[in-house]
This record gives sequence, C-alpha cells and structure tokens, in this order.
Amino acid sequence: MKFKINNNYYFLLVLVFTLLSCESEYSKLVKKELATEIKNDSLFFGMKFNDTKQEFFDICQELNEKELVSHGPENKFVEYIIKAPNDDGSSIQMLFYGIFSKKNIMTGLNMRFSYNAWSPWNKKLSADKLIPNIKDTLQKWFPGNEFIKVDLKDLNNEVYVKIDGNRQIKMYTIDEKVVAVKIEDLDKKSEYNGSSE
Repeated sequence: MKFKINNNYYFLLVLVFTLLSCESEYSKLVKKELATEIKNDSLFFGMKFNDTKQEFFDICQELNEKELVSHGPENKFVEYIIKAPNDDGSSIQMLFYGIFSKKNIMTGLNMRFSYNAWSPWNKKLSADKLIPNIKDTLQKWFPGNEFIKVDLKDLNNEVYVKIDGNRQIKMYTIDEKVVAVKIEDLDKKSEYNGSSE
C-alpha cells in the first residue's frame, strides 16, 4: 500500500511540474521581446503609437487630400488600395482605423484586407490565398522577426503573430473573404505590464 501511495505521489508531482512548466511559444516570445526594451512605435503613413486621436484624423485628412486614401464602408475605416503585384492580379483593399485608449492615445490599429475582385466562386482570391501576400507586405513594412503560427485562446482560428520589441502584429482570417490584422503596443496591454489602461 505504501508503494502505491508513493507512486501516486510521484505521478502527481510530475504532473504538477509539467503543467507549471507549460508556457506557450507565444508567451515566451512576448516575454523575450518585451525584455529587449526595444521600442518600435512607427506604423505607416507617418502614424505611430502614442499619436492622439486628433493627430490620427489629421494624417488621414492629409492623405485624403492627396487622394491616397478615402473613407471606407460606413465611414468606420479608412480605405487604402494596394495595387496588384502584377497585371493579372487583383488589387487589395486595405481598411484601417486606430485603436485608442480612454485618453484618446493611439495604442494600435485594426486592419482588414480583401481582394477587390473577390467573389465566393473565385477561390484563388479567398482570404486563405491572401494571407501570404499580406504577410509579405507586412514583413516589408515592418522588418525584423518573422511571423509564427500560434494558437490563441481568444481566436478559434490559425493566427500568425510577429513581435518586434513592443510592437505585436496578429493576422488571421475572419471569413472566406477578409484577413484581419491587429497591430498593438504591448507596453499598453494591461496583461503584460500590469497597468489598467
């Protein structure tokens, strides 16, 4: 009987240590990148983390006056068209809008990408086929670490993540048409820095 209790005890001890040592690749990457204390605040079109909401609007208005962007669907996003990489391809619609704190400070961007010529029967223009193009584009705009595939509890989907210092980029499909991208300042995320903003 004593031998059986010891085996159960050791099994339980091994199980507890195994569970405690389980840390996802994603969590390790976040900790590693935040530990570098590298600050990557630049986004695109001259925007950056910590811009005010008014600065975001001013930049968008200037881009609109230059006819580089326009208003997106229902005026909920700014629309930018990425030209087709070759003559036989479809241009890509990029929609974006800032993520702002309660103090109207930009802490990230929500983005949506889709092929302009998308249709349900044209599978070569589906979101799954768009992901590699968006990944390449974002890698050019934001050089540094590569995207990795991760499983995140909050999204029941394949998610690609790229983290460089404090800047995190998440990419995943929403449906068969749209690829979502969320760029965030990890310094502003409460679960990583202990703040409540």
